[in-house]
Amino acid sequence: MPGTRDTAAQRLREWLRGLEAFDLPDWDELPQLDLYMDQVILLLKRYLAPLGRSGEEKAITASIINNYVRMKVMPPPVKKRYSRAHLAYLIIICVLKQSLSISCIQRMLPANQGEEAARALYADFVRQYRSSARFLCSLPVEGGALSVEGGARLPLEGESGLLVTSAILSTLSKSLTEFLLQEEFPEEPPEDDGDDGDED
Repeated sequence: MPGTRDTAAQRLREWLRGLEAFDLPDWDELPQLDLYMDQVILLLKRYLAPLGRSGEEKAITASIINNYVRMKVMPPPVKKRYSRAHLAYLIIICVLKQSLSISCIQRMLPANQGEEAARALYADFVRQYRSSARFLCSLPVEGGALSVEGGARLPLEGESGLLVTSAILSTLSKSLTEFLLQEEFPEEPPEDDGDDGDED
């Protein structure tokens, strides 16, 4: 089945090229002026469009953002205006909710939600995102497998091989995150209102 192997490897290379071309904005690239909700939504769509699931991804909405504020996942707006700190929180939330529940994300965000804390959190998040993306993009795709140092290989045979492998890696990553959160933050956060990372 060399044809399906080539297709899976080709799809993976295409996705990695897209990942390599995409980047999150730095803190200093976020607008310095406070924004209204509709402006925030437009910016988030622009910043995060490459991460969307074509046709499936629900757009971020005012009611979703209001829920994050109500659940204290992010600070409330000041006079209905959103600052750079709000945008930083929203970018982090939108990236992580692709695979984590809002309650997990809430436990990862600092209790101190001032601008300096937001700036430090966001700078670290962008740095970690870039390192993770570079690591993935550096892995060679050879002979129907994704190779890692030490000779370990993830098979990509057939379309379902790549699909199943990526699903398993996602599940294992989520499981590791939840395990680490249990160790670091043993207390239960407030109820998460049913937003489980598969929606929005």
